[in-house]
Amino acid sequence: MSPIDTSVLSNSFKLIIQPHNPEVKQCLHGLGFQNLPNIPQLLYLAVTDQQLIEVCLQIGQTVSDESQLLSRCFFTRSPLNSEGLLIEFLHAQPLSALTASIKYSWFFEVLINQTLFFKYQPVFNLSSGNVIAHECLARATGKNGAAFSGKQLVDAALSSRCVHEFDELARKTCLEAIANFNTEQTFFINVLPNAIIQNPQALAQNFQQVFDLGLRPQQIVFELTEVEALLDCPELSELVPWIREQGFGIAVDDLCGNVSFDHYFTGFYPDLIKLDRQLVHGCSQHALQQVLIKSFLHSAHELGILVLAEGLEDIADIEFCRELGVDFGQGYGLGMPELTLQEQPLNWSALDLPELLSGDRLAAQTTESRSWFNLSEAGSWEPKLIAPWERLEK
Repeated sequence: MSPIDTSVLSNSFKLIIQPHNPEVKQCLHGLGFQNLPNIPQLLYLAVTDQQLIEVCLQIGQTVSDESQLLSRCFFTRSPLNSEGLLIEFLHAQPLSALTASIKYSWFFEVLINQTLFFKYQPVFNLSSGNVIAHECLARATGKNGAAFSGKQLVDAALSSRCVHEFDELARKTCLEAIANFNTEQTFFINVLPNAIIQNPQALAQNFQQVFDLGLRPQQIVFELTEVEALLDCPELSELVPWIREQGFGIAVDDLCGNVSFDHYFTGFYPDLIKLDRQLVHGCSQHALQQVLIKSFLHSAHELGILVLAEGLEDIADIEFCRELGVDFGQGYGLGMPELTLQEQPLNWSALDLPELLSGDRLAAQTTESRSWFNLSEAGSWEPKLIAPWERLEK
């Protein structure tokens, strides 16, 4: 259902709602809504354009998402005793369409005006302390300098059903920003799998964009988020090998204890897995987390897959992961997201950590098994003859 277009409204009009249940009716009465004289099942409130925004925000705070979806609404300038109100009600839409239009109006402006920008959080080799990559984290600016976080952007994209538009704009903008750095560093770019499954041609356009901008595929690691819902998706199993064939890296984000490790690799084979903050934070103190991390790490290394621990904030957690042999680390305890790239290696003594363990094993593994971390490797992207969606159509 498309969001309700409120741009045509001006001056005073009436917002009419059919509440889903008595609880919603009570909430609306509390906001000043009254029963229609001839149709008491419907409630109305006379509002202006400016008042509508405040009313919708209040509804969003007091009425559950499910009740917003099941309640229906429409606008009218007809008299309250008009016989035509029931005819107008036939065109009523879910109340959620109205509240989303108001609540996320800033998000639509971000998409239209393309005001996304990125911060870059360093990813460290936990053995050597060197920066090996940066994760690109989307941010946005709105009216009057308002700033929006990555979580706000993703939540708005999901709620407004603009996931594909947001994901495609973010990838395009991110690649342009990376090219401006004129660096050989590696970058992690977040990708919503469902978005590229629905429109793999957009991903092919990104491949061409990488080539046109003078970047190399080996510099880009596509980080798949929310993979759990798509583990058995054959389209994703087709896409991932195709992405890797072009020279790009594949990482799986948010690996945690709620999904068994082998499920992630029955359909595709990533270059790197990221252990979720929920699993990593406090791992130095909790035996169950330690067992799970050790299990994931052993299985991944047996398959030649690298492991990155997210959410490293505490010194004890950093030391535990490092001594255990976790390849890479990321978190506020190591480096904050910044507008510029951080290249300074970690100062282990400043972190009050013991002397470095040998980094020879990881350095050899990284160079031999994953070419997209070998930044001295030359190459350029060349499109393949058969794209995955072409194979699926046959």
